[in-house]
Amino acid sequence: MALDPVLHIDTLLKEHGFERVASLQAARAVLIEAGLTNARKQNIAADKRERVTEVIEARIARYCGQATCLALLEQDGRRPVEVASKFCEVCGGSDIARSVNQMAVDLVAAKRPRLLVVGGSPNAHTQLRTSLAGTGVELETVVGDRPTGAKRAKEMAERADVVVIWANTILDHKVSSVFTGVAPGRTFTCARRSVSALAQEVSRHVRGGA
Repeated sequence: MALDPVLHIDTLLKEHGFERVASLQAARAVLIEAGLTNARKQNIAADKRERVTEVIEARIARYCGQATCLALLEQDGRRPVEVASKFCEVCGGSDIARSVNQMAVDLVAAKRPRLLVVGGSPNAHTQLRTSLAGTGVELETVVGDRPTGAKRAKEMAERADVVVIWANTILDHKVSSVFTGVAPGRTFTCARRSVSALAQEVSRHVRGGA
């Protein structure tokens, strides 16, 4: 009579990013609490794989070890457990996502959540918008090759808490010039090109370093 197929529990948990001893122990404890295994067993029935996934997703907040990612997860009631970075529910191991998340935390903490980015490509703006979803930051963007009238520029700048002139990207002078000087106390120039670098410069600015 053929035996039912089984899976090694630690191997199964490593498929979900639990690689360190402490994280394996934490994840195993959650499976025990859910009645899927006990402290003595090393294997689990293969037909429980889907249930294991459901329990992990429902009860554990997986993060990469970065404080920013932890901060965005620790309010949802699940147990935070550090995992391999690519399994992080917030950044997925992406430097861009991590930097943008930190920027969001800094903007909200500074009570300056309305961000206006002047310059950059539509793709860069999409990356920002996607990464900022659900963070509490309100993003407005101006594509660098689409002129904005002075009146419109003034309205946009005045309702923003932070205005970034994103230099060295797609940004015509006739676009940036109408925003320069409109809200000097809230405006600064970022000379670095990447989305991650932009986020880092915004964080630096709102912390008082720019």
